[in-house]
Amino acid sequence: MRWSAQQDTWYNETSMSEKRAYSNEQGMVSFLVTMIMLIVITLIVVGFSQVIRRNSRETLDRQLSSQAFYAAESGVNVTAAAIKSYVTTNGFASLSTKTSCSHDYDPSVAGGVGAAISSLGTTAAYTCVLVNPNPSAIVRDVSQTDSAVVPILAASNLNQLQFTWNVQSGGIDTSCVGANAYSFPASSAWTCDFGVLRVDLTANPSGNIANLINNTVTLYLTPLGGHAGTMTVTSFASPDAYVGSASGCSTGTCSVKVNLPVITGSYYARITSIYRDASNTTITGTLASGGAANFSGAQAVVDVTGQSQDELRRIQVRVALTRTPDASSIPPTALTSSNDICKRFPITQSDNVDPTNLCQ
Repeated sequence: MRWSAQQDTWYNETSMSEKRAYSNEQGMVSFLVTMIMLIVITLIVVGFSQVIRRNSRETLDRQLSSQAFYAAESGVNVTAAAIKSYVTTNGFASLSTKTSCSHDYDPSVAGGVGAAISSLGTTAAYTCVLVNPNPSAIVRDVSQTDSAVVPILAASNLNQLQFTWNVQSGGIDTSCVGANAYSFPASSAWTCDFGVLRVDLTANPSGNIANLINNTVTLYLTPLGGHAGTMTVTSFASPDAYVGSASGCSTGTCSVKVNLPVITGSYYARITSIYRDASNTTITGTLASGGAANFSGAQAVVDVTGQSQDELRRIQVRVALTRTPDASSIPPTALTSSNDICKRFPITQSDNVDPTNLCQ
């Protein structure tokens, strides 16, 4: 009986020990589950915090970027106003070049360095103003309704001019490439989104009307044909016209190089686009002595950087160097009509003839 009692006692004690061990294991599992849940919740909270912080930073960056842009735009407006005021009074010949950042632009001072740039607010300011009144390229948008009048004035004789223009804004059809260069159909039959540039180019634009007529040639620069984008003007001695076929149009930009008789570095161009508007029409040149030409009197390139805290925005614009706002653009024709027009010119004041009978 004792043994049995002892055995029973031993058995009971063993069972209780197993129960205590099992209970301890249950507590450990609960602790591990709680820790895992805390870690997961912590990671979720950290992730949301990072998303919120990133969104807040992006919102702040957009705000600062806008402030920097408007600061740069203010610098452009201030500089353009100074250039236009100076050119209206003094012309473009003595316009200064500015290559340093730290000050506003003063066209009348050597180096163009004016007063120190002042902050536009607690965080925003334009920090750098650069001005180049003699760029190596003249860039204009040319439409079908206005003619762009462009002075092409280089320091020495020009050997070549290059005209490039882009497909009409929003256009994608370049199917005209490869057609007959001398084909000029009606507007309704023109299918591609490139225009034809008409360039009336006058050499040494001075003197009387006869000199102007005898020193002007007309160039038709077309995306049609396949003449590798090069043409040659043999003489300005008499009124003449040339057709040049552009290269590279399939890439979205047409280009024609015009070889010139070495006469002068002084030209004026009247550019009109036919069939389609031509965006980013660009003129570059090569000097007879070699190297790229820089042009005066047409445009000044204004380059301004705005800053708001750690955000920077840079704007580059071209300011026309004409004395009056409309001096660089004239109507392509004096009068256009799709119908017959009758004009009556009286010879004397007593000419009271009914014009109705004269127009039938």
